[in-house]
Amino acid sequence: MVEPSLRYVIIHVRGETCSSRTEYILGRKSRSEWRDCRTLYDGDPNQPSTLRVEYGPLCALVLNRDINYQFHLDLESRVYKAFHSSAYGGPNGFRPQARTHQPSGRTVHVQTETVDTGERREMYGYTARRVTIRTIYSYSPENDRGSSDTEADGWYIDPPAALRALHPPMSGHAIVQAVVNGRVDTPIFTDTGPRETGFALLVKQTAHFSSRDAKGNIRIHTSEYRDEVTEFSEEALSADLFVPPPTFRRVAHLPGEPAAPFALRMRLTWQNLKHKFIAKY
Repeated sequence: MVEPSLRYVIIHVRGETCSSRTEYILGRKSRSEWRDCRTLYDGDPNQPSTLRVEYGPLCALVLNRDINYQFHLDLESRVYKAFHSSAYGGPNGFRPQARTHQPSGRTVHVQTETVDTGERREMYGYTARRVTIRTIYSYSPENDRGSSDTEADGWYIDPPAALRALHPPMSGHAIVQAVVNGRVDTPIFTDTGPRETGFALLVKQTAHFSSRDAKGNIRIHTSEYRDEVTEFSEEALSADLFVPPPTFRRVAHLPGEPAAPFALRMRLTWQNLKHKFIAKY
């Protein structure tokens, strides 16, 4: 049976900066390529002329679930790191720890309104639907930040076969929260309209959030970004994309990357030695 393939390029635009990444999927294997992007200011950050963007080397992260290996590649220096992966996708011997935090006594209400506008257009051979999503976060009792909201205007398609195979649809909600002194807010989710579970080909998002300054005044901040898929292909991919090229050299850490602590290096070395007869990379 032929495994489904997918390759797409997505660009991320925020203010004056633009970055991109290329994603590859073949069956249970995935590869992501990108360049790190840093925004620097040579003077007043409020003056666009002082903006300077620095890009790092072209890197790749490969998760090869067929052989349970994870590869980190520096494509310009032609070197890579390798770890035998666990079922959780991290180095073998490591697994996520379930942590229990105490409630803070505050509630965060997450209200999401999803509207299918009814607009349709052809995109990469699929029929894309235009959907708007507005999410409001409010706290009870209020904190220093007050409420915030995001508005997303996007074009979505039903997930391609490769995405469905690698990332089966999941139910439920998720939220990112800060843990303060071992305590977290209790989330309550409210949905209006059917949730959008498709693959986004183009999304423009605007976020509004507030903060309190040193004088106690509430200030409103706005941020905008755009994510757009600029290349999309379901043509068959080569399995060679999901292992390091034979001309690449294996290293303990990539150029410019700080060395891992000694205890961690020893643990990873032992895990790799145990599996060296399973796969040789």
